[in-house]
Amino acid sequence: MKLSVLSNWMLCLSVIVLTGCTSSEKAEYMTELNSNWFIQSADQVPVTGAELSKTAYNSDSWVKGDIPATVMTILRENGEYDDLFMGDNIDRIDDSRFKQPWWYRKTFEVKNFDKQATYQLRFEGLNYKANIWLNGHQLGKATVIEGPFSRWTFDASDYLVPGNNVMAVEIIPPVKGDLTIGFVDWNPAAPDQNMGLWRGVELIKSGAVSIESPFVSTKLDENHVNHAELTVTALVTNHSESPQKVTVEAFIEEIGKVAKQIELKAGESKDIAITSKDASLLKVENAKLWWPNNLGEPNMYAMTVSAKINGQVSQEISTRFGIRQIEEYWNEQGHKGWKVNGKPLTIKGAGWVDDMFLADSEAKVRAQVEYVKHMNLNCIRLEGFWGRDKTIYDAADENGLLIMVGWSCHWEWEPYCGRPETDFMAITGKEEIERHALSYRDQVLYLRNHPSVFLWVFGSDKLPVPELEEKLNDYITNVDDSRPILAACKYQDFGTDHYNHSVVSGSTGVKMLGPYGYVPPVYWYIDTIAGGAYGFNTETGPGPQVPPVESIKKMIPADKLWPINDTWNFHCGRHQFGSLDRYLNSFNKRYGGATSLEEFAFKSQVSNYEAIRPMFEAFQSNKFEATGVIQWMLNSAWPEMFWQLYDYYLLPNGAFYGTKKACAPLNAVYNYKDKNIYWVNDYNTTLSNHSISIEVYDINSKLLFAEKVMVDMDAHNSGLAFEMPEIEGLSTAYFINLELHNEAGKLMTDNFYWLSTKADEMLFEETTWVYTPPKDYANLQLLNSLPEVNVNAQWTQHKDANYTYFECQLENRSNQIAFFVETAVLDKATNEVIVPVFWDDNYISIMPNETKIVTARIANELMPESVEYRIDGWNIK
Repeated sequence: MKLSVLSNWMLCLSVIVLTGCTSSEKAEYMTELNSNWFIQSADQVPVTGAELSKTAYNSDSWVKGDIPATVMTILRENGEYDDLFMGDNIDRIDDSRFKQPWWYRKTFEVKNFDKQATYQLRFEGLNYKANIWLNGHQLGKATVIEGPFSRWTFDASDYLVPGNNVMAVEIIPPVKGDLTIGFVDWNPAAPDQNMGLWRGVELIKSGAVSIESPFVSTKLDENHVNHAELTVTALVTNHSESPQKVTVEAFIEEIGKVAKQIELKAGESKDIAITSKDASLLKVENAKLWWPNNLGEPNMYAMTVSAKINGQVSQEISTRFGIRQIEEYWNEQGHKGWKVNGKPLTIKGAGWVDDMFLADSEAKVRAQVEYVKHMNLNCIRLEGFWGRDKTIYDAADENGLLIMVGWSCHWEWEPYCGRPETDFMAITGKEEIERHALSYRDQVLYLRNHPSVFLWVFGSDKLPVPELEEKLNDYITNVDDSRPILAACKYQDFGTDHYNHSVVSGSTGVKMLGPYGYVPPVYWYIDTIAGGAYGFNTETGPGPQVPPVESIKKMIPADKLWPINDTWNFHCGRHQFGSLDRYLNSFNKRYGGATSLEEFAFKSQVSNYEAIRPMFEAFQSNKFEATGVIQWMLNSAWPEMFWQLYDYYLLPNGAFYGTKKACAPLNAVYNYKDKNIYWVNDYNTTLSNHSISIEVYDINSKLLFAEKVMVDMDAHNSGLAFEMPEIEGLSTAYFINLELHNEAGKLMTDNFYWLSTKADEMLFEETTWVYTPPKDYANLQLLNSLPEVNVNAQWTQHKDANYTYFECQLENRSNQIAFFVETAVLDKATNEVIVPVFWDDNYISIMPNETKIVTARIANELMPESVEYRIDGWNIK
């Protein structure tokens, strides 16, 4: 029998906890075992795992499905639980069938079986415990195989046979007190508690030595930012019973081949590093750096890493990496910020959540990552969700998006994790601390070669206990010392004297003080005690983002569509966020109450846009006292009304385009606090001789003020462009139109505001972690008196190999502003908007006698036989 590499924390037959190849890595020696599984509840299975894992057993009557997939996902794909998202249908499910174990079973063929080879079975992720069997032999026991974020690898060499082999996996569901995958107060929990093989399974073949988790880290020359010193690392394991002399070799595209000879003892596993001391080629001049979105190109290099014995390849992996350096810094106000390749940047991000059944397709994940880039964001925060495969990380690498990953606050609060609350997250006890620290190390090994991952985060609202934090620091830095670590995403608990000041790492340097409910635009500029534009706000936002009407009709039954009722509330968040009441209170006073579903849905897009834009603009225009902000949230795990820049069906809402406008790398911004105009430049270069045109209109579209100012914009900076004077004759609701032109006169961006002479006022003394309540409201109800205008739309389209492109020329032939105009391309057969769709701008306003052109692209494979075009707007006939 070959020696097995044992887990670092407990003997478990022949289990190894290692990293593996991913969708961005090509391994000739890896076979995915993700198709043609069968599942069945344990009460329907009268035999043991030993019998189930033999070819003689027939599971054809079980439910068939592919993994990664939870039990609920496979059942739904087989036609059970139809129309689950309509109304409160999900609340009517009898979840008793998921209180017991379920079996996953698969037959697979091993072709060209080699008795001299090493074969490993790797389980990338399962929830929550498991007994694992192969061909009648038990590989793993539930006393050890526990936790959703551990990765389990077994030496299967002695148990595999030529031809057909059988795996049987008994999945044991989480119970109260288990630290499982969770959705906190964001949406309902999945009835099966996400039990199952939520990540894939692989068969890995190698010689006596295997190689895993290739990684390239970067150190840049302070004086020459594109001069890079690289270190190539790989985890190398000797599976044989004798010592092995091994050559670890890496061939890097455009750089060359480097190698290092090592010796491994029998059964030994080492993380081997090849540095510039071993190979001078790893000192790279004129490196093509990986840059975040809008700062440069996200350049990637191809690399093949191999382990050779006596000149023969034992195993090799092809992968990609980016040359980039991440650093943290502290600003003068004592807040933490980040630099990429020596350049500070404002973190502009949003909080990701997986599908509530962990069932996102690769196409849907990629579309969402492209949406993030399209909105001019540069960061995604993953709290407690790490993706069911590597798609999100590969897509983020390619699109220049930073990812911060960490555990969820689900593990910190008794109503969710079922454990008593303390000042720390709920991982306690020596054995549990070891298990969770190793599981985090698993994820670091799994992800460390992705340049998009810029920050390892431990707790969300709370710190880990010191013993856990110390162990995490030790385990992580031993395999990746190239990234900063953040112990928690909060510093102060609002309204208390409790601070997340770690005895291990000191102050977290970031804040999580809300708000999570609706606040008006001025809040982000004037708040100095909670979520306003200072420091790094790790999660915040103006609350609900009601989707467009067609998505509302997919979740609310026809007889419950209007007026707003408890069924709507069911599709909000939970607990503090279980209704639209706070939002409606401000909405009705600012805009006037809606009288129909269609009116409310459209006006909500106006409100969404108006609420989200100043949050990002305030942080952008206050560089770098404000170092970053994460909108809570980016997306939704199911169809709902809360915390989303686009909805479950990938339909963008008003907040999507408000975010895109606010986060433009070059911008002209209205400051709601001092009422002046600011410029923003996110680029790496200083820009001179740009101009900002400022126009102020009253509610009757009369031009009351016009000015053009010249600005020079320093790289990575923001500044005051123009102090606005008092303007006579303003109506209660009025407009400001800003245009930023470059030195050649080309329009770089425009920015249109609807404002009120009546100020929003806040009750800061009543601030809670949820939000700051209003004292008085801006009055925008004069918008309801805008006269109807005709806007002529001329559409053209063309396509290339990948996309169909649409251009809409909008001509406002009237002497009135055409306010908040939406353009859409619809499937003629269904009359629904085709998504995902990438408009360069939308929900735009068109000045009197002005013509604007907006463009969009849609992937060719999504195009129906025939399309229709639609324009809508606040005052469009």
